[in-house]
Amino acid sequence: MQQRFAVPPDVLWNVLPAGVAAIGGQLPVYDGPRGFATCRTGMSLLSWGQHVNVTVSPSAGGSTLTIMTVLKLGVWDWGEGKRLANRFAAAVAYAAGTAALH
Repeated sequence: MQQRFAVPPDVLWNVLPAGVAAIGGQLPVYDGPRGFATCRTGMSLLSWGQHVNVTVSPSAGGSTLTIMTVLKLGVWDWGEGKRLANRFAAAVAYAAGTAALH
């Protein structure tokens, strides 16, 4: 999933912890020079959890947030990855005080 925002990349980068918190991310790792962050979600009754990889990159008029989710175990995530990505992006947008551009 990709979303563009009308804020500089450093603004999005600084609010990534809000996205991690919104999805209950564990063991986050932030690599500022590459604009890359990763975390994982825990197991639940319906899921073994997911690895969540996020990149922030400059784009015309602001920045782009790219969120990729990968199952820890299994083949089909039944929409969990999309829900996590949407929740992460919404929390980042709220923390940055902006909305995604479409």
